[in-house]
Amino acid sequence: MRAGAERIAGLDVLRGFAAGAVMLHHHGQYYDVLYPGRIPLAVDLGPGHFGVELFFIISGFVILMTIERKKTVREFAVSRTARLMPAFLAALILATTIRAVSPVPLLDTPTVPQFLANLTMAPSLFGQNAMDMPYWTLTYELVFYVGMGLILAIGMLRWAEWFGLLAVAVSCLFIATLDVRLHYRSSILLLVYYSNFFLIGICLYRIHAQMARPVTWLALVAAIAVTALGGGEKSFDTPGRLYLPLTLAFTALVWFAISRHGKWLAWRPLVFLGQISYPLYLVHVVLGFAVIRWGVARGWSTLEGVVAASLVSLIMATLLHYLVEVPGGRWVRTALDRRQPPAVAA
Repeated sequence: MRAGAERIAGLDVLRGFAAGAVMLHHHGQYYDVLYPGRIPLAVDLGPGHFGVELFFIISGFVILMTIERKKTVREFAVSRTARLMPAFLAALILATTIRAVSPVPLLDTPTVPQFLANLTMAPSLFGQNAMDMPYWTLTYELVFYVGMGLILAIGMLRWAEWFGLLAVAVSCLFIATLDVRLHYRSSILLLVYYSNFFLIGICLYRIHAQMARPVTWLALVAAIAVTALGGGEKSFDTPGRLYLPLTLAFTALVWFAISRHGKWLAWRPLVFLGQISYPLYLVHVVLGFAVIRWGVARGWSTLEGVVAASLVSLIMATLLHYLVEVPGGRWVRTALDRRQPPAVAA
């Protein structure tokens, strides 16, 4: 979304919460994997990975809201490019540089083909790994952008919930017939699974915009239900019984954030955290891991390492937001708008 009138402060707060949860999960997870036995229970924030589900619900809401306001595929594409690419390119260069200078355990040594493939946000299509761990979600975002763009292009945006119900049906088919374990390497399975969270966000936008129909409520209930059916087999070994209440809680949180009461969430520090949430999500892994390794070599405690890694990540995210994300987004939007052919007079 553009800064300003199109931003919903309550959603910014939830973005910040989600990004912070994912960051703390990854920093704690890094200790748990490379330095077993060091991490105390107080720092074991494994459930923080659920921030991804919350991100996807918010993204579904924002995607449909953006399309409704932009009206054309080109305007939608320009908006999303300006929103995502500047900070992503800066974070990609940063991650590649850090990994080249100081190899990161758990991640391969970067190569030129890998860097070039990552420029597309879909490196797996070219047989390459993501340059940084969080980038896999960007591929899913890109797929859903393309899908919604196609629905807009064929003039069937009003049927978005029906397409969503089709995704729900496919999810149920996978769960019922394959008895699969949803693992983060099973890209197709995760794409189907996470489409339900995007659908929840789409339905919440319809309700928020007073455009809900019976199919909207049907799609919302179906999407929530299917996440509970498939969640128990997810790779993080979270008990399946937690997925339904968590999905319900996230849905309720977003609903509250977009309501007239959402302004109660708008405490300035939390809104700011939401505004820098995208660059924070992009940079916190490789940068944070480098800080943690530096601290371990100097005898820091686990808590000191996690706090230091998080602070450095927050500082870098703030710099990227003000120096790259905001001005870069304006530049991209202006540059692409200039390339638009002039309207032909009737």
